[in-house]
Amino acid sequence: MVNFISVLAAISTTPTLIRQLNEILDTEISLPNLPTPTMGGQLLWDTLAEANGWRLQQNELTKHCRILDPDDVRRAWGTRKGMEKALEILQNSIARAPENG
Repeated sequence: MVNFISVLAAISTTPTLIRQLNEILDTEISLPNLPTPTMGGQLLWDTLAEANGWRLQQNELTKHCRILDPDDVRRAWGTRKGMEKALEILQNSIARAPENG
């Protein structure tokens, strides 16, 4: 099971992980992302998880998900199942990475 908060926390401390997440999303569900400024989800968005300003949100109408950075820029998006799968792959990658030292 994906621990959204721990993955978002890892992304917040290692921003290059967002590129890895987008590569996974592109491979798994072919949804390219352009970093896009947003209004932060004030309307029609539910925040599913948050860590250090990074948020995983789900649209109330379409049910698609997105990840926003602390500046409310969309960094990734996709279906909920697609995002869960990509975040799980990223979580496993983080868990296998050697400690910096």
